[in-house]
Amino acid sequence: MSDSSSGSGEHLNRYNANDNAFVVTLVINCVVMLIFFLIFCIVRRKFKQFYQYRFEQHHKGVSVPPSDGFFSWIVDTIKYSDNSIKDTAGLDGFMYLRNVKTSFYICVVLMVISSVMLYPTNYYGKYNEHREADEDGKLPDEVVGLTMISMGNIERGSHLLWVHLVFVFFVTVVVIWFSYQDYRLYSKERIQYKQQSRLCNYSIMLRDIPNSMFTREELSNYFKSHLSNPSDLLDVSLQYPAPHIYALVSQRENFIKKYESAVEKYRRTKEKPTTKIGFLGCFGEERDSIDYFQEKIDELTKKIEYERAEAETGYYIKNANANVGGTSFVVFNQRKVQKEMVQTIMHSKYHVLFSRYYAPDPNDVFWKNIHIGLKSYYVRSLIVAILTFALVFLWSIPVAFLSGFSNLETISRVKAFSWITDIISKSKVLQGFLSGFLPNLILIIFMILLIPIIYALSRACGYFSNSRIEASVFSKYFLFLVFNVFLVSAIAGTIFQSIEQIANDPGSIIGTIANSLGGLSFQMINYILIAAAGSFGAILRIVGLIIQLIKLKWLAKTKRQIDDTLHQGPFAYGVNYAKNLLILQLTLAYSTLSPFILIFGAWYFGLSYLVQKYNIIWVNTPNYQCGGFMSPMNFRRTIIGLLIYHILMIGTFNVYKFYYGILVVIPLVLTIIFWYYAEYMFKCISKNGIMDQYQKQIDGNNSGDIEMQASGSSIINDSTSLNPTVHQEFHDASHSISEYNSNSYKPPYYELMKINNFDLDFPISGGSANV
Repeated sequence: MSDSSSGSGEHLNRYNANDNAFVVTLVINCVVMLIFFLIFCIVRRKFKQFYQYRFEQHHKGVSVPPSDGFFSWIVDTIKYSDNSIKDTAGLDGFMYLRNVKTSFYICVVLMVISSVMLYPTNYYGKYNEHREADEDGKLPDEVVGLTMISMGNIERGSHLLWVHLVFVFFVTVVVIWFSYQDYRLYSKERIQYKQQSRLCNYSIMLRDIPNSMFTREELSNYFKSHLSNPSDLLDVSLQYPAPHIYALVSQRENFIKKYESAVEKYRRTKEKPTTKIGFLGCFGEERDSIDYFQEKIDELTKKIEYERAEAETGYYIKNANANVGGTSFVVFNQRKVQKEMVQTIMHSKYHVLFSRYYAPDPNDVFWKNIHIGLKSYYVRSLIVAILTFALVFLWSIPVAFLSGFSNLETISRVKAFSWITDIISKSKVLQGFLSGFLPNLILIIFMILLIPIIYALSRACGYFSNSRIEASVFSKYFLFLVFNVFLVSAIAGTIFQSIEQIANDPGSIIGTIANSLGGLSFQMINYILIAAAGSFGAILRIVGLIIQLIKLKWLAKTKRQIDDTLHQGPFAYGVNYAKNLLILQLTLAYSTLSPFILIFGAWYFGLSYLVQKYNIIWVNTPNYQCGGFMSPMNFRRTIIGLLIYHILMIGTFNVYKFYYGILVVIPLVLTIIFWYYAEYMFKCISKNGIMDQYQKQIDGNNSGDIEMQASGSSIINDSTSLNPTVHQEFHDASHSISEYNSNSYKPPYYELMKINNFDLDFPISGGSANV
């Protein structure tokens, strides 16, 4: 018997095809990354406002820029201390980078172990000598190339599979060890975080307050009655739902920007600009722009103030017969009181009324959802969950189509496209590009298109903080990636190629997929390579640079427009956590089947650490701080990924007729026990911190507890800041308790945008622009 050959020409060994696709993808990505790297090293010194924004804008704590040397920024980034990162990016940035570094270490350690255990074992496998012909008398393709050092070169039932079984235990130990170290470090950092004099460490948020208690006086008296020292209550900030005001605020801010643009034009031309006040500014009466915009600003300011007052006074009339009131923030002057109040059941209808949460920092509050009650939140979450799962399955349809029909063998089965395969089959480069690079690039782009949809769904859930919305994005996006990349895209191509065989024998689908696992590993390696190139492209951001230069050249004229154009937004922790976890999941899942995938997993995480650390230090400006809120989520999903790896290996050993593979149940059970132990040890303490009776001994005279200076009451009645005995400033976008005033936990329409001052040597108008 001989190897199969096609009727129209020489048959291409599928292992050779995998190698071709891999080489083409590797070369393309190496060239792209080299180009990105060289361009970045050149342009970063010219466009410093873009590539080291935080230093150029003199952000507190960012006192040292990256060196101007061609490659010196790499050393500066690597050497940048963890304490400095915690100071300027907070525990969010520190723990994210720690998780990336941990994934890198996992891949490197397993890469070394696999090179000793699996490479020689696989190379001396005897699959080719034990190939069995199919019903038509055709032999399977001979294993060649890189597959020689993969599990695909091991014959069924071989005693060599004991080595792979032992390697599964090594994988389990390595992942558990590093995950444990991360969770333990996180708990220690959280204890320190909870001991700091951050405003969020003194505050709680109440949801669904009984209507009879929804007054400042009633709520204050209620808490004072539960406190051993009534003066521990610092302030109560009731939230009156008025979501319609945000549209007015948006209109007012738009007119302020137009006003500033008109003044800037007046400054440059010495001629007053005019505008038509009709439809779209193209029709109607022509007015002086500065006077007209100023009138609209004044009008909207008065309207916002009226609606704000109406929301406060009219709330009790509208809700006179309601059982449930609204939301409130309560601020105390000792951290231990906050912990006691959050963990105390304060109402008989616990979880329905008077539900308590650690308050987010004021910058972290998502004010548009602050009025949403718990029942509404549950209903919204159910609807969003249904929509999410529906979208997951709907999104898998085009993903499966793209994955299946991006393969030459699949396309050749469609007569209408047979002429394309005739052309492409003449070039191995085209074959590799089509089967290795292009489908994975399309898949990555397709997954990126999901991000704004997932953000919209997460906001619709009713979360009251930006950090919880970001965590929801992390959870949902990871679900999409795992289902569509790890499952659908990997399996669809195999099924489409073998659709006739599966149709005739549906029971053969498991064996067909199992026999194709080696080929799927190449597809996943190609995916990781493209993801690594994309990750490195995040440091160059060439499209963002071009857009910024165009705006600065022709569009941005006022100080506010220039500041908005220069501003670099926050780091997208939710999306990046999800992408990194997918890569780790793919690397672990195929580490035993094709151990060289670990090389590219380490390559991805090494590049990601360098690029993302640079951006977190010098580029991305945090909008809020939540104390590494997503790190435990990353831990849990890493453990879930390890369990999926165990299940995959049990199935793989069964397909390979190595029935001792059932022993993988042992590390699987040990992983579950470890998960329970780690949560028991670290979950509660990292969430709540420690009680303050220990803090005074730890902190000494700098306990951070607040003492009012010569105040007859602990309730704040004006917007002036407190003068506590201890001051602590934070550079990670969070508030200190010393900065607290009565508007700190109020929606943004309590402190409206102000017009920038203009230094002009001629009058603007007869009115006043001081709004």
